[in-house]
Amino acid sequence: MSTTRWLDVGSGDAWFAHSLRKELTDDARITCWDPNYTAEDLSDPANAAEGLEFVVERPDGRFDGVLMLDVIEHVDDDHNFVGDIVKDSLSESGWILVSVPAFQGLYSEHDTQLKHFRRYSPKQCRSLLESSGLTVEAEGGLFHSLLVPRIVRALLERVHQPRSSSRGLGDWHRGPAVTWLLTSGLSLDGRVALLLSRQRRVVIPGLTYWAFCRRSHQVLGTTRDG
Repeated sequence: MSTTRWLDVGSGDAWFAHSLRKELTDDARITCWDPNYTAEDLSDPANAAEGLEFVVERPDGRFDGVLMLDVIEHVDDDHNFVGDIVKDSLSESGWILVSVPAFQGLYSEHDTQLKHFRRYSPKQCRSLLESSGLTVEAEGGLFHSLLVPRIVRALLERVHQPRSSSRGLGDWHRGPAVTWLLTSGLSLDGRVALLLSRQRRVVIPGLTYWAFCRRSHQVLGTTRDG
């Protein structure tokens, strides 16, 4: 059965939702939930025409697919947040895709600026998901090539006081050649990460950890180390 009812939690500018909608069937609908949406976001008729709905409050009903991409690190009470979504928003046969920044030891000024409460090891995130009523069916890392630069940055911050900066992707001005090289490299990184995740023996560390989950229907045993 194809996924037709989607919930994008913490969808922000909805760039991903707009991109995803182009790949779905005509009857699919994506509900974008973010408490920061404005009245203009909620009432834009173009979004409804494209099969998108924008909401500020958590929507009623259950969804076939739930996206929580770089969301739960922004939530103080992550356990209750995920548990409520599983209990109230996920259909019995539905799935949830989660991604989080990996490894608390890499917490840096960048995380502070993004208002992250924490980063997660694979084991910590897996435990959170399983205790929230989910079974992890697939998992892996992303952005392996960026892991070493982030380690270096975190170590340098422990020696030198970091300078506060609000720069983000919107401040990228490196030109088309450098941009192409970077995006191509990250695309290759993603393909390698997907290949590694299919091995299912161990989670290869990356700057991001992701997990594909379904609702648990039995008591889970002990989790694997990560």
